[in-house]
Amino acid sequence: MKVRLGFVSNSSSSSFILQKKDLTEEQIEKIKNHIEEGKKMGMKYVEKEYEWSIRVYTNIIDGYTSMDNFSMKEFLQRIGVLKDYKKIRWSSEW
Repeated sequence: MKVRLGFVSNSSSSSFILQKKDLTEEQIEKIKNHIEEGKKMGMKYVEKEYEWSIRVYTNIIDGYTSMDNFSMKEFLQRIGVLKDYKKIRWSSEW
């Protein structure tokens, strides 16, 4: 069991929406498997407890977390999704 002492300043909820038409099939699969892909990239916070809830619909992908230690923004940049910031909507923009 992991125990954290002290205040964790980067703990909060976050969400995003992406249009599937703006993604490759490879990017979609990497987003769905972001924890395993993040491990391959050497990212921080790649444990199951930091996994985002990812839902794939006909036209969009959305993701949600209540503990956003896993940097989805950094991950999306690494897989080439965030070249155009206009193509992603974060919950802070709603």
